[in-house]
Amino acid sequence: MENNLKKLEKEFLNNGFVRLNLQKKYINKYVSLKKKIQKKFKFQFKDNNFEDFHKSVSTKDINKIRMDIIKYINSIDQLKNDIYLSLQPFIDSLLGPDIIIQKSINLGIQMPEDKSRALFHKDTPLSSYHEIVLWIPLVDCKKSMCMLMIDRKDQNEAEELLNGKEKDRFNKFVNKKGKLKEINFGQALIFNTNNYHYIPINKTSKTRWAINIRLKNLFSPYGERNLLDYYELLKISPLSKMYYN
Repeated sequence: MENNLKKLEKEFLNNGFVRLNLQKKYINKYVSLKKKIQKKFKFQFKDNNFEDFHKSVSTKDINKIRMDIIKYINSIDQLKNDIYLSLQPFIDSLLGPDIIIQKSINLGIQMPEDKSRALFHKDTPLSSYHEIVLWIPLVDCKKSMCMLMIDRKDQNEAEELLNGKEKDRFNKFVNKKGKLKEINFGQALIFNTNNYHYIPINKTSKTRWAINIRLKNLFSPYGERNLLDYYELLKISPLSKMYYN
């Protein structure tokens, strides 16, 4: 892998998140995915690229189209496995040899000035504390196109915000403490589900596209989501394979 694995592990353990490069030989899988989406939904694209998607689709129609695209990408054979392989060395170093993956790949499409988005939050306790999220942009994400992460050291301060009354408190906090203001196509953000994160309103003139999916070790503690309903096996060790059936 192009990244220094030990350095990335340390950064992740310190902060709860890390930005890293996809393995070069798998970037073409994401290029191919984009081409497939454009071909399947050519009427919605109308010769626009991903960043200009808002020029041919209205805000009121975007959620239905997004759900249709999610259904389509989840029908693509081996896509989940390709996503895993594009980040395999780092994922394996965090989770070990027995890994389960979220059954459905999710897709976020955020058009300029669209206010419908997840607010300041963390994914636990619904998700497991031992789970990671892969957030992989399909376009270059700069400035307000990028999700902002909060360091582990600032989690207590973030928790206190939820009890506050000031209307603009979240924006003020993430403007001061938010990290990772640029993630480009060919990179990924991996974060722990217990880290607070925030999606700002997209103030740019471009549409943001990003897929996300969750993974955890098969034998680590679960949150409120169980194995059969939410996850499926991605890979298991030879020893586990002996007894799996």
